[in-house]
Amino acid sequence: MSRSLRALCVSLPLALPLMFSGAVQAQSSIGYDEAERQQELLGVWYEIREGNAQRGNVDAKFDVGMANYSGRGTEVDHDQALHWFARAANADHAAAHYYLGYLFATGTGTSADPERSREHYTRAAELGHIDAQYWLGSHLASEGQDPAAGLEWLVRAAEQGLPAAQYYAGLLYENGQGTPRDPAAAAHWYAAAAEQGYRHAQIGMGRLHQNGLGVERDLVKAHVWYSLAEDAERIASLEARMNNRDLVIARGQFEERTAEIQAAAARP
Repeated sequence: MSRSLRALCVSLPLALPLMFSGAVQAQSSIGYDEAERQQELLGVWYEIREGNAQRGNVDAKFDVGMANYSGRGTEVDHDQALHWFARAANADHAAAHYYLGYLFATGTGTSADPERSREHYTRAAELGHIDAQYWLGSHLASEGQDPAAGLEWLVRAAEQGLPAAQYYAGLLYENGQGTPRDPAAAAHWYAAAAEQGYRHAQIGMGRLHQNGLGVERDLVKAHVWYSLAEDAERIASLEARMNNRDLVIARGQFEERTAEIQAAAARP
């Protein structure tokens, strides 16, 4: 399910055993292990959250579901994960609906049920869950069920800043799927995703600038976008059509953009 399932990979707090010197080595010698301590703390956290969930706290119900799904502070138990996600979803917890959509889609902790999966994904999307909006939009568009509705959901996710949704919306506008062709709208969404480093959108911006679709035809800008995407084949094809002056300008602009990106990445 593309990148929309990346949220299912829950990062667990891991720590290497601490290494000390001098007097602190005595503590290590009696078996002190920071990783074990972390697990103990997670166990305490789980007990507290489970108690809160039992008392009706909706966010705690979701947390307990995630803990059972991922084995955080407790053993992996997909049946319990399904149980707690369902209890949170009864209170319209968007992320709980999203994960229920995944569990019913994959048959994890329950029998696979595509219809119930779609229901939960749809409700999560209606509640504003960005990954659910992307999942629903991409499926409606890619399966040819309702490209117009798919575009609507993709734009909702794109407006929340999801680069994959921004790219996909741009692609639909460029190709006229679910909407009349609109190169300017395609350029708008490609640019939003490309500025976030989304490679396919950078290629899309290069293509639009190369052909003058929705933007001014500009081989220098096309070259810069292809370079940022590291698309050697398109760069070589484009360079065959460029004069030396434009090539020098394009390479200089690419170096400037690269320096800006590196500087931004280095900032805390």
